[in-house]
Amino acid sequence: MTTTSRIAAGLATAGLVAAAAVLTAVPATAASKGSISIYNNCGRAVSTTIHRLGGAMIAGTAAAPAGSRYSYPVYAGGYLVRVPAGQRTVTVLDVPGKVHVVSVKAC
Repeated sequence: MTTTSRIAAGLATAGLVAAAAVLTAVPATAASKGSISIYNNCGRAVSTTIHRLGGAMIAGTAAAPAGSRYSYPVYAGGYLVRVPAGQRTVTVLDVPGKVHVVSVKAC
């Protein structure tokens, strides 16, 4: 084995070790995040919004196309989802090691 190939092999091994360390060192903070998904089953474009329980809007779209799905990442807690079918109160849970998704149909 030449010196150049030894150096290349050493760098490749070091790269794999560094990549493995990065993958294993990432904390599981995603457990406190979930998402709210709104499905537009109305057959036409509609307005949808997501609000904190205090009333502040955090996400929305003025014209979600028919058949579309709009998903927004949120922290665990309570939210109001306003869709053509009415206002829905939803709760995103903090499930350790899992991602919690709340689905709401627009119509």
